[in-house]
Amino acid sequence: MTSLVSSPPVPSELDDEVDDAYLPFGHIWAYPYKLPSCPDYGKSWNLRSNFLLHLQERKAHGTSATTPATRRAIEIDWRYITDPYLPPRAAPDFRSREDPDEQVWDYSFKDDNGKAIRGRGTLKQMEMHKASRCLQAEGTPDA
Repeated sequence: MTSLVSSPPVPSELDDEVDDAYLPFGHIWAYPYKLPSCPDYGKSWNLRSNFLLHLQERKAHGTSATTPATRRAIEIDWRYITDPYLPPRAAPDFRSREDPDEQVWDYSFKDDNGKAIRGRGTLKQMEMHKASRCLQAEGTPDA
């Protein structure tokens, strides 16, 4: 006997109230944009339909939001509950572009032998590069 595994149907992308039954009284869903390559990074929508339309229209999402099912998955993953009468706030786990872990730099430093090392990356990547150079220097016997 074989069983069919079916996924729940994807609701209409024009239905802004599709999941409102799961909300506490007086709250709404907010739909933030979390893809750093998008010019609207960090912006939040209060209407589900506007958020889903944005996913369809922006080239930055071309490969990740091609079908209603993938857009629904993004919507569910990124949304959060908010009170519409409070001032807007950043989405949970939102990283500002000013966050040093998000900024890419051209960097240079000198290793233990005085050799200038150049690279490009985030602050964390630079620190890892420095650490790997130190480990290489420790592993090399002095002549």
